[in-house]
Amino acid sequence: MKNKIKRHTLIEIIEHWSIALSGIVLLFTGLGCLPLYKRYYITEIPGFGWTSDFYNVTMVHYIASVVFVAGVIFHIFYHGLRKDFGLLPKKGDLSKSIKVIAAMIGIGKEPPSDKYLPEQRIAYVGIGLIILILTVTGIIKILKNLQWIVLSPTMESINTLIHTLTGFLFMFAFIVHVGTVLLFKSNWPLLKSMFTGWIDEEYVKRRHSIWYEKIKMH
Repeated sequence: MKNKIKRHTLIEIIEHWSIALSGIVLLFTGLGCLPLYKRYYITEIPGFGWTSDFYNVTMVHYIASVVFVAGVIFHIFYHGLRKDFGLLPKKGDLSKSIKVIAAMIGIGKEPPSDKYLPEQRIAYVGIGLIILILTVTGIIKILKNLQWIVLSPTMESINTLIHTLTGFLFMFAFIVHVGTVLLFKSNWPLLKSMFTGWIDEEYVKRRHSIWYEKIKMH
């Protein structure tokens, strides 16, 4: 495409949205498992009557978790085998992140960036850790239903508490992630590229100059 640069492949787009959409379903059904929806009349909304049945909510939660975990595992192996480590944090990312965020609200100048912004790399590791804890505690919650696996009431309660609290952390991180993309106009081209795979060359040259130089070298 003329004056466009390929930012994401079709595989990466599918990978991203499978994790994102299944993550939204997990958050929704996770809250439904507490339960909250009868108390706040969510079950009365047309199309949401199924949320009143704990079994239905749990089954949808399990199905979404399979898609979510499969997406995460694919992400790890796909990018690991390709040695695509652009989202891993680099030295100085914290201070650069502060400058980037300040620049978004009109304070100072944004430092040159690689393919991914420094705050994106920091968020990647943070969310990755949250997902790891959610996955491990979620698997334990499923395995405890097997007859040959017995957990003490204390261990089961601790695991459930960690899973629930980490779920809220995931929800907070998700809201912040979406919020920073939608609220700041400078990030809109990045969102668009998650649908199309392409991004304007001028945008890359201006905001991702380090990445742009690497592209031109090849």
